[in-house]
Order: sequence, then C-alpha cells, then structure tokens
Amino acid sequence: MLDRALSNWPLKLLALALAFAIWVSVTGENQVVQDVSVPLDLRLSDDRVAASATPTTVTARLRGGESLMRRLDPVPLAVRVDLSGAPLGNQEVQIATTDLVNVPRGVDVEFIDPDRFPLTVDRRLRRDLEIEVTFLSSPPEGYHFYGVEVLPRSVVVEGPESELEETAVIRTNPIRLDQRTEPFRERVSAVPEGTYVRLVDPRPLEVRVEVDVAPVERTLEGIPVEVAGASDGAGVSPDRLDVTISGPPALVERIRPE
Repeated sequence: MLDRALSNWPLKLLALALAFAIWVSVTGENQVVQDVSVPLDLRLSDDRVAASATPTTVTARLRGGESLMRRLDPVPLAVRVDLSGAPLGNQEVQIATTDLVNVPRGVDVEFIDPDRFPLTVDRRLRRDLEIEVTFLSSPPEGYHFYGVEVLPRSVVVEGPESELEETAVIRTNPIRLDQRTEPFRERVSAVPEGTYVRLVDPRPLEVRVEVDVAPVERTLEGIPVEVAGASDGAGVSPDRLDVTISGPPALVERIRPE
C-alpha cells in the first residue's frame, strides 16, 4: 500500500505544487465588483398572463477575481422567476440571488435590484375579433367614399380576460382619404386597444377602399314587377314601377332598364 502511494512521487509532488500555486493565485487575486443589466424572465402557467407592468431587466451586482470578471460574458445571464403556481390577482414577486442563472463558477451574486415588484395575474383569454378599419378625413370635394373590404376580416388576439371579455372589434391604424380620388389598396396593421393584449399573428391586413366621383341619381322608368316564387298567372298591381338608383356616374350610366 505504501509502495503504491510513493510510486511516481516526484510527479505527484509537482501536481500538488501546481494546484497550490493556482489556488494561491486565485484566492490572492484582487476582487472586482461589477453591475450588469440582465433580462427578467417570468414563467407563468399557460392559462395565466401578466396584467400589469413588470420590469424587463434587473441589475445584478457580481463579485469575483479580477481575471475571471474580465472574461465575464453577461449575454447568457438571466433572472428566471418561476410563477407557475401564482394565484389570480395582485401580489408581490420576490427575486432571489439564486434566480440568476448561468453564473460562472467563482462569481458571487451579491444582490439584485429591484429584488421585488408588484404583479397582477389574470386568466389568459384568446378571442377572434372583427376588423374595423379606421379612416381620417373625407375624400376631396366632388368625390365620395363608397365602402371598404378588408382581408382577413378578423384576427386572433390574446391577453388578460379583464381587457378582452367586453371587446368585440379591433381597429386598424388610420387611413387618410383627403387625397384619394379613385379606388385604392393599402396594407395596414390591427392595433390592440388593451395594454397587455397582443396579436397572435401580427401580419399586415390587405384593405381595398372604394373612392370615386360623387354619386349621381338616375331614374329608370317602367321597370316590371315580378313576384318571386309566384305561380303562373299570378298578377301584381302595379305591374311596373319607376326606380331611382344612385352611384358613381360611370356605373350608373351602364345600367339599362332591361
């Protein structure tokens, strides 16, 4: 047993001396303090959502040897707070130094600021809302707005139940009409009104707006009256009527009484 322990004793002594030297160099090194800004990652359960403002970053004060702190990469650092069991309503969230992840060995976390913040937790709700296009002003004099078509006609949004339960429509960013004299297409975005409501699919919407010259009226005389589904020989009185139509001049003039 003793022979085995003493075998290659010069190499073992050298390894021990090197380990001692490294330990002395590390422990005897100047300690450096550094403040870093790190992202805050709140982890709620799938059926919960934050319904109040929360910090997106916090400041962590780190301490370690000078050489180690010089090589420190703050990018992987993050504060992760597990709130999967958080109840509904108002509460205060505590942040512990142990919530800072990816800290290199040999670096100590002295404190995190802020170390607490208020949070309101609500049920997560998802709804399909109809699009309502928003317009600014009116077409120039002599022109008229006839209608709008938007595709898709609705979008899916997600957010706190308290903000979405009474919401039926979602509006777009505004479209100006004061310089428009003919039909046009435009791409717009839906704009959620709730502070914590988001679009599930934020792609732009395609809008077709019908603007044309101001409408004119035209009366078509002697238009025959027919009763839909009536049997042969059924009559109606009067059997002809004068019909007044209104619309863009080019369209109205193409309509024939027959």
